[in-house]
Amino acid sequence: MAETTTIQIKKQTRDQLRAIGAMGDDYNSVIEKLIIEHNRNELVEYGERIVKEHTDKFVNVNEL
Repeated sequence: MAETTTIQIKKQTRDQLRAIGAMGDDYNSVIEKLIIEHNRNELVEYGERIVKEHTDKFVNVNEL
């Protein structure tokens, strides 16, 4: 079995985690989903930043 740890969070945070999770999800699953979503958002922001900074290097596909 994987090693586990205990983290202290406010009751309000715990309740919000419960609300985010689906039926049967444990807190670890909910936190993993949040991490994945965070990483996805960071990737999107990175892509948008690259496009914005290098607009002159991109071609509109409709113009091809």
